[in-house]
Amino acid sequence: MASPSTPSGASFTSAMVGARQTAAANAVAAPYNCAPFAASAASETKKVNPSVLSICKSLFAGGVAGGLSRTAVAPLERLKILQQVAGSTTTAYNGVYSGLATIWRTESMRGMFKGNGANCIRIVPNSACKFLAYEYLEGGVLTYVRKSDPTAELGPLMRLTAGGGGGLLA
Repeated sequence: MASPSTPSGASFTSAMVGARQTAAANAVAAPYNCAPFAASAASETKKVNPSVLSICKSLFAGGVAGGLSRTAVAPLERLKILQQVAGSTTTAYNGVYSGLATIWRTESMRGMFKGNGANCIRIVPNSACKFLAYEYLEGGVLTYVRKSDPTAELGPLMRLTAGGGGGLLA
């Protein structure tokens, strides 16, 4: 049985194959045809709101600082908890040096940092929010002072005010 012909004399099957090849070629070429739109979309995605970026930087810096500070004092925190739990019934944890030595002998290095993960989960968001509040209050205090004195700099009292406000807000 012969295939139906198209008006140009080609068979219907070859016309369908040709249409598929044309569609495939257009699909492959489509990204190249959209280059002007892709360039404008790429430039729009590169534009990041600077306030969002500064907020993220402050939150990250505060969180890292809080986590590192808690990790640095983790052995002392662990010793404090053991002293509170043991009370005056044992002499193993009396004093800082003897308490840390006891932890080291009985539990090694791992014992020094036991519970630090939970402590960091608690303190990282807290420190991040405090630091963010401090940064914005510091800028707000400086803006307020510069209304009366355009050359004003941040002094210790202004930093103390911003730090106190950051601690109160977070």
